[in-house]
Amino acid sequence: MTRLIDLAKRVQEHNDIDSLETVLNLFEPKIRASLKQTSLQEQVDLYQELKIRIIEIVKQYDCNNTYGFWEFTDILKEQHSLEYAESK
Repeated sequence: MTRLIDLAKRVQEHNDIDSLETVLNLFEPKIRASLKQTSLQEQVDLYQELKIRIIEIVKQYDCNNTYGFWEFTDILKEQHSLEYAESK
């Protein structure tokens, strides 16, 4: 299975529609589950809006500015310590 980041790169660099469809299919179960929380009247519009938003995010995502696990945990620790200091 191809990683999500690799699919996003293919979409951005080569305008690969197949990769974009794969991304949309990966998010389909989450979209469907989320739609169950809305009224039937709004589900069709919301479904389309969510798909459009996913496409926009994939096309705009900065693949070069992603953090590794340890970098991400350091950032979270730093943010948490700042929040803790501000709350005192």
